[in-house]
Amino acid sequence: MIATILPSSTNFHAVEYNERKVAEGKAELVEMLNFGYISNMGEYSTEDLITFLNDYSAQNTRIQKPQFHIAFSCKGHEMTHEQLVSFARGYLKEMGYGQLGQPILIYAHHDTDNNHIHVITSRVAPDGQKIDNNHERRRSQEVINRLLQQSENERVGESTEQALQYSFTSVPQFMAIIETLGYECYKEDGDIVIKRAGMIQEKISEAFIESKCRKDYFQDQRRKYQLRAVIKKYRDMCSNKEELQQMMRDKFGVSLVFLGSKDSPYGFFIVDHHTKCVFKGGDVLKLKDVLQFQSDEERFSKAEAFIDAMLEDNPNMTTREINKLLRRQFGTKLMNGSLLFKGTSYVLPEHIQQTLHSNDRLSWLQSFHPANETEAAILCVMGKYGHPDRLTLGDESKNKERITQQLHELFDNTPDESLRDKLHEDGYYIVNDNDQYYCIDFANKVILNMEEAGLDVSRMRTNNTQHELSQSQSVQQPIHKPNIIQGTRKVLQQQGGSKDGNREHEVGGHSNYDDIDDEHKLKR
Repeated sequence: MIATILPSSTNFHAVEYNERKVAEGKAELVEMLNFGYISNMGEYSTEDLITFLNDYSAQNTRIQKPQFHIAFSCKGHEMTHEQLVSFARGYLKEMGYGQLGQPILIYAHHDTDNNHIHVITSRVAPDGQKIDNNHERRRSQEVINRLLQQSENERVGESTEQALQYSFTSVPQFMAIIETLGYECYKEDGDIVIKRAGMIQEKISEAFIESKCRKDYFQDQRRKYQLRAVIKKYRDMCSNKEELQQMMRDKFGVSLVFLGSKDSPYGFFIVDHHTKCVFKGGDVLKLKDVLQFQSDEERFSKAEAFIDAMLEDNPNMTTREINKLLRRQFGTKLMNGSLLFKGTSYVLPEHIQQTLHSNDRLSWLQSFHPANETEAAILCVMGKYGHPDRLTLGDESKNKERITQQLHELFDNTPDESLRDKLHEDGYYIVNDNDQYYCIDFANKVILNMEEAGLDVSRMRTNNTQHELSQSQSVQQPIHKPNIIQGTRKVLQQQGGSKDGNREHEVGGHSNYDDIDDEHKLKR
């Protein structure tokens, strides 16, 4: 257990940091205490939380930096987030932050391999007095040491009770469950000894555990098939059994407990924390098959063949769509024409690189939702893409109405002599094609005919500038270069990628692979 007191601040910037993590899906707010009207609002903003804490802390104007921010973390999954929260409550009470009415926010984070939480409160007590922070770090460590000893005694009992809820057929299987909960476990003089941090925490009679074994337990065969498929698949994404153990635990809540020495195991158990049962590893997959890890060369070769097959099934697949499948199937990533895996790279053949570059550019251009052939041709000239016929027409951008309104406001509030510069400054690119003016907004992916949008384009017909597409580049001319051309203008620096929609269903359909390797069901 590590508790880190983080810097104070005048404006409770820790709230913004944690709420941003929530928005990114890397954290969640698990406890909000004593936030008055905000607790009953249902929906609230980051600013609401900060404003409340600032108003609360204003009771004592002498405290310039009222934020108290502390993080509690443990090794791996040694403690659950719920246990960390329980520990934090006791800590706050001991340190003077647990008084009735004290506002507290607790966030659980999921963005590292170690379970950890962040706690935010004010250094002002509910009565307006400053909470004592003399010798704070020394007192903090004393409180942690005292609570840990109490917590460990309680936790080992909870862990034993938890382990007894599983279905197991032998004493070694029970011991495997205890190990997955973060303890060392061995037999001695008819007892099962449970240790942590070199200290014996509990002894349980082996005969008692023997009486809890379910010799007649019938194991779910379909579950075995699921486990076999997923272990084989993720084995091919790992370089060793330790990586496989971590991946299975983190992704599926399934622990692989190997028996014997670290380098020469002779067997293994599978502890399934979701169904609360233990399988003999050999009944699911032979040990030699579990330890048959692929070399980087084998992995890259299979990944390349996989990409080739996917592009044959769907010639328009983008790098982003391919990457979704690569991460799931091989644990690799495609970037700049190379496959990446744990610091090693493999350059793909030129024909695959060119196809993906072209598909990425097509997907990017399609995201502007051209309404007609002229808009498609303009986009292709600007994007240096030679196949306007491949763009789908008529699917109007969801941002078009909003951008049209913004352009009207800009036209209404900008004098003629500044109009072009203001358009360019705000990121709008103007294209003149045969005296028809089109506006392209790259940030919001919109192209529109300015006259059809009700804008006074007569104001655009004076002082032609370099921002317009020159007559020599008119969209009426044929495009001779179908490959991607790298330019220096902003339009050619846009990142290619697929649309936001998930198009995995277009590739391979719903094959029997999904029936066997049903990861969502595995997580149940």
